[in-house]
Amino acid sequence: MKKILINGYLGKMGQSLLGVLNNSKEYELIHSVDINSGSSQNASTNFDDINPSILEKIDCVVDFSNSRGFKASSEFSIKNGIPYVSGSTGYSNEDLENIKKMHSKNKVGIALCSNFSTGAILLAHFGKIASKYYEYAELIESHHEKKLDAPSGTSISIANAVSNAKNKPFIKVRSDVNKIEDTTGNNSAGVNIHSLRLPGVIAKHELIFGAQGENLSIIHNSSDRESFMPGVLIAVDHVIENNEIVIGLEKILGL
Repeated sequence: MKKILINGYLGKMGQSLLGVLNNSKEYELIHSVDINSGSSQNASTNFDDINPSILEKIDCVVDFSNSRGFKASSEFSIKNGIPYVSGSTGYSNEDLENIKKMHSKNKVGIALCSNFSTGAILLAHFGKIASKYYEYAELIESHHEKKLDAPSGTSISIANAVSNAKNKPFIKVRSDVNKIEDTTGNNSAGVNIHSLRLPGVIAKHELIFGAQGENLSIIHNSSDRESFMPGVLIAVDHVIENNEIVIGLEKILGL
């Protein structure tokens, strides 16, 4: 059994992973950390409260928190030589450089993934293929109303992947009269991104290509957070078996 520590286990993604681990014959939860948690034998509010006897038993730390939790969990994991997987997207370039420095001293598997949905990753892969045949592209991303950031980390990754696969920039349509700023989206990531925040939505990304007389739409919709869990476990297996840093699940999938 692979023993997993979840950071941010009281969040929705953490709870989804907890449910999977509780029903798994291959993985099990060994400890939980959350800033809103009470301290007990199986859970703690921070990493300093973890019993040292647990350290040698942890096979992987999985982080579903925020930029603060990301920093604490990555330092704990890497400095203790524990494989690390994170789905947090709020970290800075400075945080990433710090991880690389720690990794140079403690060679351990690390996977930083903005999205664990294999469908969303395939969307980006198909988009990279299509980008070579179209001059116009737009991206609409929709998430629940409580999502803190906009646009989503996944939409930025998709836009970057699609624009980088093209040998010249997409044509940006500029209206002669802009009554409201950024009405037509922002193309800082190479493709115009439009963000929707609505209740009743988990995560949806629609990549639209345009040409004379036709449109090509590639849509991925996640209606349940459990759809992310197979990707999480793929990343867990990878970091346990490999000691390099990987940014993006697509690299683990070979795309």
